[in-house]
Amino acid sequence: MLERRGAAAVAGLVALVAVAGCAGTPGPAPSPVPAADASVVLEVVQLRGDVASGHIELRVTNEGEAALEVARAVYESSRWSAPMERAESDAVPPGASRNLRLQLPEPTCDEGPLEHRAMLELADGRAVEGAPGDPLGQLESIDDAACALRAFEREVASVRWLDPVIPADGSGPATVRLELDPVAGEGAAGGTVVEVGPTVLLAPVDASGNRIESLPVGIALEPGGGASVVEVPLTPGRCDAHAIAEDKQGTIFRVRVSIGGAPAELLLPSPDAQRDALLAWVVARCAQP
Repeated sequence: MLERRGAAAVAGLVALVAVAGCAGTPGPAPSPVPAADASVVLEVVQLRGDVASGHIELRVTNEGEAALEVARAVYESSRWSAPMERAESDAVPPGASRNLRLQLPEPTCDEGPLEHRAMLELADGRAVEGAPGDPLGQLESIDDAACALRAFEREVASVRWLDPVIPADGSGPATVRLELDPVAGEGAAGGTVVEVGPTVLLAPVDASGNRIESLPVGIALEPGGGASVVEVPLTPGRCDAHAIAEDKQGTIFRVRVSIGGAPAELLLPSPDAQRDALLAWVVARCAQP
């Protein structure tokens, strides 16, 4: 069963448990080793490169004296609709940490207390399980963006990217385009699109081509109304080669909206083709005299 997070869970210490090796009448479950004697620490983090693709990392730290051979890893949480599994072999040397990447399923958008559990099956037949720690303080908020988008599309409007207008030679601003098609019927609350903010790599510009902090939109979306298109003209926010080459979140757009009068923020990653075109355009635009 899932374990409710508490002081011991935040510490991320887990116990080694034997896995039954034969069929038949099961015996009593083995007792876990006291936390102070555990030799493995489990934590969950989301790195910059995980956001757009929808992943998290199960971080495994081996505090024992022998190498840890992980055959399978599973993480389940009340925040997510299905267990996350990695069925790949991973070696964790003594004193080392390894991040095991897991694909996020659909969120549950459950606002109750977080209950979660991680489990490792080891190559030697043992299992490691426990409530992982949260070293970056992320576990209460990783699902926020997905749940905000779900609520917006259920109560206000569907959201989809249209083809952008991006001059490949960098001769002018790039424009990304977002279509919002209001929903109708029971549960439709209506809302607004307030503004589109900058990214770590891109900044919006006004009608004169001047860089601005955010692009005001102010579109009201009435239940059953016609679709609206938001166009966001952009200029590079930075031109250093390292930032472009190592980009992880530069084409993820934050859109401030309201849902039935309540403020919310949508986090919208660019589709792959738009992302690639924008990054190539930034290089070309930054090379302009």
